[in-house]
Amino acid sequence: MPQRVVHYAVFLLALLFSGCSLPQIIVLHDPLSAEEHIKLGGIYDSQGKTGLAREQYRFAVRQDPKNGRAWSLLGDIAYREKDYPEAEKAYGKALDLDPKSGDLHNNLAWVYVQQDRKLSKAQNLVMRALELAPDHRPYYLDTLGVIQLKLGKIPDAITSLLEAAETIPRSQPDLLAEAYQHLADAYHTAGDSLAADNALERLRQLKPVTPKEPVLQP
Repeated sequence: MPQRVVHYAVFLLALLFSGCSLPQIIVLHDPLSAEEHIKLGGIYDSQGKTGLAREQYRFAVRQDPKNGRAWSLLGDIAYREKDYPEAEKAYGKALDLDPKSGDLHNNLAWVYVQQDRKLSKAQNLVMRALELAPDHRPYYLDTLGVIQLKLGKIPDAITSLLEAAETIPRSQPDLLAEAYQHLADAYHTAGDSLAADNALERLRQLKPVTPKEPVLQP
């Protein structure tokens, strides 16, 4: 036996008989289930701790990659944080798991709208959403109108946004404010300043709200 091998064997025997232990590999185990991570994420989110909430949703999808709700919630929070690449991935995963969800089609469309990309695909997503969940038609029409405006389909955009503004319940002032703002934008683009001013006046008549980014459907 070569001398080097003999020395190595003696070294191993010395370890065994001296009571020394070889290095151990420690495997970390996540004690929480995906649903528990989701609940914890919801608590953090309600407290305004967005970063911690987002981490919990990431833990949830790692724990259970087939949990569509976890992917959807991760998409929501990524969208709010303007991390559109992660929002796109998360909504895409959620949609793969729940292809009959109109809201997921609508939300993924908004991700494309915010990036000014894949607008034709976004339009197709909203059209599919309208087929899947006709009871959410007013909200989806607002999305569709914004996409049509970006695509230069101004008359179609005005038609969609006008119906959205007329049918979104006044009990949802934030969503209604979005629709009137989008309608005003469409009228301005069409060169109809009077109609745009009327839309803005309707917006001002709502209880005080601050128009912001589109509110995604839960």
